[in-house]
Amino acid sequence: MTETSNEGRGLVKMVIEPSSATARWFVGLGVWGLLLALLNLMGMAHPGYRISWAGVLSMGRLNNAFEAHATAPAFVASDLIFIALCGGLVVLGFRTIANEESSIAGFFRSLVDNSTWRALVSAESGASHTVGAWCLLVGLLFYVIRGVMYTNWFDPGVYAVSAVLVAFGFALRALALSEAEA
Repeated sequence: MTETSNEGRGLVKMVIEPSSATARWFVGLGVWGLLLALLNLMGMAHPGYRISWAGVLSMGRLNNAFEAHATAPAFVASDLIFIALCGGLVVLGFRTIANEESSIAGFFRSLVDNSTWRALVSAESGASHTVGAWCLLVGLLFYVIRGVMYTNWFDPGVYAVSAVLVAFGFALRALALSEAEA
């Protein structure tokens, strides 16, 4: 699938046959969700609570979003559903990536060898790209370090900091790449 306009495509078709960029987002979000699900099953997603994915995704309408480790069951149906949804995103994303010219190996190579990581040490591609790369790195490191140190992988305060940095990083990166194309 190429990076063409999604105009005229139905929503279901856009989800089942995502564009290249959407496929990469699917893989990223799916892997992140699977990591959170695994940490939740091990009791490490939050220091005091076990997460009910049905409660979180329904904003508390289907179930309480959090339950104390002492009283919460180790595995519930919403865990299985959440794992299946996240796994489905990964599969849909990789299916599209596998049909691209660079394939899955190229996708993994692009995670390590790309202009964003080179922009950390060089302002050659512009200040926006360099600042964006640093925002991405600091946001991801903050999330991972806080998660490891305090077992709060699922915490609104941590998301409030890391999400802003990552969003600004992606926005500044997109700005730099669009300026380079112009």
